[in-house]
Amino acid sequence: MSFKLNLHDPFGALNGWDPSTPSAPCDWRGVACTKNRVTELRLPHLQLGGRLSNRLSDLKFLTKLSLRSNSFNGTIPATLSQCRFLRAVFLQYNSLSGGFPSEISNLTDLATLNLAQNQFSGEISGDLPRNIKYLDLSSNLFSGSIPKSIGNLSQLQLINLSYNQFSGEVPASFGELQQLQYLWLDYNLLEGTLPSALAKCSSLVHFSAEANKLSGVIPAAIGNLPYLQVVSVSRNNLTGTVPVSLFCNVTVRPPSIRIVQLGFNLFNNVVGLEQCHS
Repeated sequence: MSFKLNLHDPFGALNGWDPSTPSAPCDWRGVACTKNRVTELRLPHLQLGGRLSNRLSDLKFLTKLSLRSNSFNGTIPATLSQCRFLRAVFLQYNSLSGGFPSEISNLTDLATLNLAQNQFSGEISGDLPRNIKYLDLSSNLFSGSIPKSIGNLSQLQLINLSYNQFSGEVPASFGELQQLQYLWLDYNLLEGTLPSALAKCSSLVHFSAEANKLSGVIPAAIGNLPYLQVVSVSRNNLTGTVPVSLFCNVTVRPPSIRIVQLGFNLFNNVVGLEQCHS
């Protein structure tokens, strides 16, 4: 009820939140319980506004929080880190702001964190939850370097940092992520070269770093990744020759790459293109 008191609810979506109902709050809209404990709060697409209550931390058994596609503003309350059983947080498509809450590293069970399309800003300092699998921070105002410590998050399968203001180099520590399938870094201010260590991401399916300031060459070994389907590095300052491994089978296994986007760079040749067979 404290959470509701902070809200602007123009269409009365939560009018049925009444403490006198037979199984309150477990029979309320968007609330799910296990053994009379609130374990999920799911209220997407309801045009709810206002700030997130610090009292969310009272839901000690909460495992899923989905408030996406609303009009929430203000910051993520630091007290949310006290919900130690949280496994999924969906706050995308709101108007939340402030910095990345460093306390979130305490959520050791957190597997999914989606903060896309908000107004968060500043650097990502401190550690991220060690068991995170899906991390989407896209379409915000985050800045500074991409934390090298991301390479320690061995369970990561998806990273989306696109449409921010990240600068510095692409961390070579990404190469430690053996489970990583999707890496999106588009439309930032990243510079330096593409680390050859990316070729160690043996599960990578989609790599995109379009519209940055990257320079140097594309490491040839990236094209030999066994599951890679998409490589998009358009609108950078990449130079030299394009490795033939991006276009045709140069090993004993069938090629997996389907889409290669290289436009608006400074390439001058494709090495070994004569090796390709129709």
